Amino acid sequence: MERGSVHDAGVNALIKEAGVGKKQIYDYFGGLGGVADAWVRRTGIWPRLSDMLDEPLETFHQRPPMERLRMLVRTYASSLRAHPAVATIMAGEFAGPPELRDAVTAVRIRIWEEYERLFIGQRSEDKELLAIAMTMLSAVSYVGMRAKFEPNFFGFDLHDDLAWERVVGMLDHVMGRYQTGVDAATSRQVDSAD
Repeated sequence: MERGSVHDAGVNALIKEAGVGKKQIYDYFGGLGGVADAWVRRTGIWPRLSDMLDEPLETFHQRPPMERLRMLVRTYASSLRAHPAVATIMAGEFAGPPELRDAVTAVRIRIWEEYERLFIGQRSEDKELLAIAMTMLSAVSYVGMRAKFEPNFFGFDLHDDLAWERVVGMLDHVMGRYQTGVDAATSRQVDSAD
């Protein structure tokens, strides 16, 4: 998959590549999902988000939730751009053989758990904020896969740094507008309560 092919990836391809038996893969890793998770950890292909933030976690957690989300979305976008093999893994859920689903699920769960830990800290009761988080992370995932497999996106060449920044900037703009709407609604509620 690191070479860009999801169609040929699977346990049999791994056996051939690694020169090991199927039993060893299942005994040591529990299947392709365990191999994918171990590979992500060992290669550092998906760095920990906390390592990619430009500030200490204590400072990050002091920020308002929407500001944290905006930072995480940008960090996620930068990570997908810097590590296109992750987009290949993600695409395996749609384009690869059925046995890849476990591998993709293991990687996706790993990524989401870290986002949840950094962004929310624990499961959020704020349904709207969670909805915008899921929408933005889904959009970045899609754009990241587009950049890897079909970089022409509505006239933007996602291989071009400036075009990539413009698309990510659009997502950031949407989150900013959402926050502006929330702030305005809160202000109206306060005014009407007075």
